[in-house]
Amino acid sequence: SPEVLFRTWLTEKNQSYRLHVQIPEFDNLYLDMNGIIHQCSHPNDDDVHFRISEDKIFANIFHYLEVLFRIIKPRKVFFMAVDGVAPRAKMNQQRGRRFRSAKEAEDKIKKALEKGETLPTEARFDSNCITPGTEFMARLNEHLKYFVNMKISTDKSWQGITVYLSGHEFIRSEKAKPHHDPNTRHCLYGLDADLIMLGLTSHEAHFALLREEVRFGGKKTQRVCAPEETTFHLLHLSLMREYIDYEFSPVKDKISFEYDIERIIDDWILMGFLVGNDFIPHLPHLHINHDALPLLYRTYMAILPELGGYINENGYLNLERFEKYLTRLSDFDREHFSEVFVDLKWFESKVGNKYLNEAAGIAAEEARRNKQKKQKVSVLYAQFQKQECCFLQINNLILDKLTSFFFLLSAFLADQAECYVQAIQWILHYYYHGVQSWSWYYPYHYAPYLSDIHNISELKIKFELGKPFMPFEQLLAVLPAASKDLLPKCYQHLMTSQDSPIIEYYPPDFKTDLNGKQQEWEAVVLIPFIDEKRLLQAMESCNKGLKEEEKQRNTHSACLMYWYDKDAEFQYLSPWPEKFPAIERCHTRFYLEEPHGTQKLYMGNAVPPTKVAYVGEKEQSMWVKEIQGISEQYQRRKGIIIHETSVVVYAQLLTGNRYQLNQNGEVYLEKQWSKQVLPFVYQTVVKDIKAFDSRFSNIKTLDDLFPPGSTAFMLGSPYYGCMGEVHDSHDVIPEGRIRVVFNIPCEPHLDTLIQNQHKYSVKYNPAYILASRLGVSGYLVSRFTGSIFIGRGSKKNPHGDHKANVGLNLKFNKKNEEVPGYTKKVGNEWMYSSAVEQLLAEYLERVPELFNYVAKNSQEDICYEDDIWPGEDENGAEKVQEIVAWLKAHPVSALSRSSCDLQILDAAIVEKIEEEIEKCKVCSLVSL
Repeated sequence: SPEVLFRTWLTEKNQSYRLHVQIPEFDNLYLDMNGIIHQCSHPNDDDVHFRISEDKIFANIFHYLEVLFRIIKPRKVFFMAVDGVAPRAKMNQQRGRRFRSAKEAEDKIKKALEKGETLPTEARFDSNCITPGTEFMARLNEHLKYFVNMKISTDKSWQGITVYLSGHEFIRSEKAKPHHDPNTRHCLYGLDADLIMLGLTSHEAHFALLREEVRFGGKKTQRVCAPEETTFHLLHLSLMREYIDYEFSPVKDKISFEYDIERIIDDWILMGFLVGNDFIPHLPHLHINHDALPLLYRTYMAILPELGGYINENGYLNLERFEKYLTRLSDFDREHFSEVFVDLKWFESKVGNKYLNEAAGIAAEEARRNKQKKQKVSVLYAQFQKQECCFLQINNLILDKLTSFFFLLSAFLADQAECYVQAIQWILHYYYHGVQSWSWYYPYHYAPYLSDIHNISELKIKFELGKPFMPFEQLLAVLPAASKDLLPKCYQHLMTSQDSPIIEYYPPDFKTDLNGKQQEWEAVVLIPFIDEKRLLQAMESCNKGLKEEEKQRNTHSACLMYWYDKDAEFQYLSPWPEKFPAIERCHTRFYLEEPHGTQKLYMGNAVPPTKVAYVGEKEQSMWVKEIQGISEQYQRRKGIIIHETSVVVYAQLLTGNRYQLNQNGEVYLEKQWSKQVLPFVYQTVVKDIKAFDSRFSNIKTLDDLFPPGSTAFMLGSPYYGCMGEVHDSHDVIPEGRIRVVFNIPCEPHLDTLIQNQHKYSVKYNPAYILASRLGVSGYLVSRFTGSIFIGRGSKKNPHGDHKANVGLNLKFNKKNEEVPGYTKKVGNEWMYSSAVEQLLAEYLERVPELFNYVAKNSQEDICYEDDIWPGEDENGAEKVQEIVAWLKAHPVSALSRSSCDLQILDAAIVEKIEEEIEKCKVCSLVSL
């Protein structure tokens, strides 16, 4: 398995240490948001008592995003991708997952009630709502927009990058652009193992995956929601590429064609599909935990010298070579079937033909019966060949039935094998080129036997693009009836009414089949596939019942691009004012990419102007690859099929206009062009179309542009930002000048204060310095400046759940907050001022026995009053009350706290600044 390259958090006993590890710089950070949403909304599905409010979910998500951003610190791009409507091939897997989760939740609640447990009256969070088109996802989208605007406007680390929200295929589309830097360093976060495949298909040299630690085996534990308590792992795909190169290096001297690690990686990705993924089931008997991958790799290295080339050709399946590989792999298939058949016979003799696992037994019986049927047909057919003279004596009816059975079985197996090969090609397209068909899907719950996949080298694979479902169509396709409330009311009866034309798609109960797997969540959910035409036809009569808000929600999500603009300033209203404040000074700009399937129609004079940078020709290197990416961009983003392309025009879009003054004193507009160069195929370029804007037609001179009495702002130094009024300038306009009187405030002189601010700054020291002065351990300094809980009674005999916090509460690790003037976080280390030293000294003098007890029992989270003051004459409860009263009365209890990420000026410096400002009360007028 890949090596762990860094660990962010380590928890040992009752203390948390953050390891100081140098994380490499990354240009781009991409987040798979759905994993974060699930993590922050239902961290423990086994706890039927768990409830969480929606504002808490949103706050958790915001915090998780901030932590991930702080870990990686992207320099150029931060991309947050929320799943949109999925292709049909993905929906079947989504449907199975959502039916299973609804049933598991129902079973857990039922068991809890049978045990007599009292459940909360609030409704539980239905994780199935994390699907496009639900009210929850619509509200989350608005809150994510708010969060992005807030961070860009208030956090400097977010202001030098471009932030994308939602959307898909960003990495692939960026890589296809001519200005793409191959040295761009990418980091991709997500819980899906397929992200490893996605990262490798990019063939980027610098690509890493970030994700939480996964622990296999052992007792199932509750997932940790707080990211500060999470162990993160960073996998560098460059290292994994080296592992793959090392793994397959023995074939270098055995093949007659060039050894290319990029092509080896492509084939490695293809082999990963054979053990199953989100779109297809695994091949029979090929399980990762049963050494399926080493088998696939050994077979590949054995057959590769005979293939004459690679199987996966940049996302296109070489069917002839693929068939040869599967044929060699089928030898294992036959051996395994024989072993299983013998084991089943022995097992039947021991347990009386009853399986311990009913689902596994049913699957095994069906597999055996199908195999026996094929064998019987083969035997009969062989006998008919040997005894041709008997044909005339056989009843025609029996012969017809046997022939029909043989034909149907053969047709079924052939269709299953063909669909499986189509599925492999569809998945390759999906990873390398994007969705090639929205409506295609693998129509079987199981994969074919390897021995049944043959005669595929001449198979013609073609996909019809079709169009994606609308969000409500997907909801009805993937949700069980238990989650019907997530759909508009006009559709809900389709999932519950016996008169519904599609009621069979929502079975109240269903079986699952482990199909060789070990965990229940891996089992095949045996529910019927959705018939797209029937589904849409059933919905058609209900569509008129949609409310206006629901119609707006039933749209495909767009991709928003945000960036910081210091010149922009406006109020951004909160989507939930009671919980989240408005952004009073928002400094963001955003660009709305066109959603899938739409294209703006430019007519008349409203043409988007461009400036040609250079023209690409066929002779350029990587031409085919570039054209492929450009073609996909046109078709996917603009709905345009560009056909064969010979010339590409690379151009810069118009970003605005700027006034300039010529030598004759005339004002004219100069176009300003984007620095980004974009490709446009020559056959889509429209010539000689002029764009005209009447807003600027009457401005010819400086007098027109700056009439007397108008307001102007200084954009130069030294009075940048000062407001002024334009005065009569007829005498200086011939010189290309205007007269403006600015109101220049008296600026405070802070240079001396800045140079000497260290004299007024609070001095902070690490814990061990305070500890040495106080004569205690650094651990006690750290513990008492945080939280310390004292319970009633003793550890062996506690009295209730009440706990008193007697800590000084001067630092907050989880919230990443400090108390200015007392504590300061520098990197990963907490620092303390002399005020903390005095406070601890007073505390130590008051209750030395408490310090002694905590020092001797450092492993305990909670102390108990009778253990600290064990004597019969001691009144621990009274002493705890005295400590609490002293802390509340002390000024430290009223201190404000701030984020550790903010730079807060010390109070003494603020006083000095105020003194300087008091000296500046008079403003003067300056004529420029």
